[in-house]
Amino acid sequence: MKPMLKLIDADPALKLSLIVTDQHTNPNFGATMVEVEKDFKIVAAVDMEQRDGRGQARAQAIGVCVTKMAEVLADLQPDILLLYGDRGEVIGTAIAALHLGIPIAHLQGGDISGNIDELIRHAVTKLSHLHFASNLESATRILKLGEEPWRVYVVGDNHIDQIIARDYTDEETLRQRYAIGPLEKPIIVLQHPETTRKRDNYADMQGTLEAVLSLGRRTLIIYPCSDQGYEEVVRAIEMGRGLPGVSIHHNIEAEDFWGLLSMAAVLVGNSSAGLIETPYLHIPAINLGKRQKGRRRAENVISSEFGKEAVAACLEKALNDPEFARSVQQCSQPFGDGQAYKRIVAVLKTISLDEKLLNKGITY
Repeated sequence: MKPMLKLIDADPALKLSLIVTDQHTNPNFGATMVEVEKDFKIVAAVDMEQRDGRGQARAQAIGVCVTKMAEVLADLQPDILLLYGDRGEVIGTAIAALHLGIPIAHLQGGDISGNIDELIRHAVTKLSHLHFASNLESATRILKLGEEPWRVYVVGDNHIDQIIARDYTDEETLRQRYAIGPLEKPIIVLQHPETTRKRDNYADMQGTLEAVLSLGRRTLIIYPCSDQGYEEVVRAIEMGRGLPGVSIHHNIEAEDFWGLLSMAAVLVGNSSAGLIETPYLHIPAINLGKRQKGRRRAENVISSEFGKEAVAACLEKALNDPEFARSVQQCSQPFGDGQAYKRIVAVLKTISLDEKLLNKGITY
């Protein structure tokens, strides 16, 4: 969201009040609010007090988010609240804003993404008053949920705005910063827990890493998100700490992450980055399990279930199949043209903040 936030912050007609929460405040995931503070003033940091990776702990953390966000928003009294995506902190914040009479603009509604995230995403759509969809298919789904057409804008996906602008860390810097040899094309692993299937998240992560690490290539492994089950994923990841050529990261800053993807051999796991960002960098992505079930994807994506043998077969195709390599270089780019941030800010500047916006109807 950085290009959009910078554009808002620089506009004399607008005032940005940035609130951070969840992983941004959690040291288990790098306490990444320090990265945010490099570019923006933070007006509030909301610690959700998530104790562990159990479903109960996550649900209780979202409850804490509702309570604390109600206090923050009541104090700030913003004209409009801008929310992104499909995570628990998003729906918690939306509930607080709704009861305070604050209109909500939602980015990336209507996407199909599998996992518990998709259920949250569509629920946030029904709580929101403006919708910035990443593509026409998603906008159509928003309309099918009964949203009034004048509330829905197709703008593209913000994830790719900086990628299209090539606004990410250069290769030479990254090779020095992450100890990557001059000719090495690293493998990047980013795998989250599944939350709608009863999975052994430790075994799933272990199988992925066994397949990847057997290749003996420079490998960067990134911690998962804070969804229930994350502790088992982390436990498997930590078994690889200290192995030759392997580095483990609680978080990698966005500009570094995109730069690393641009020079990577493949991205492995189940992050949405594998489906949304990699087509614009023309690298293969191996998408595992059902977390991203139904999400739009390009021809550079290989989908598979978990397991060492399954992942090994995907890696063989991604790294050694010349026909697939050609399809990666020629793949479609289905998430817009990198100008989403400009379209969103233009709407925010001109939309009437009135009773019509706040009092939603439903189409039939």
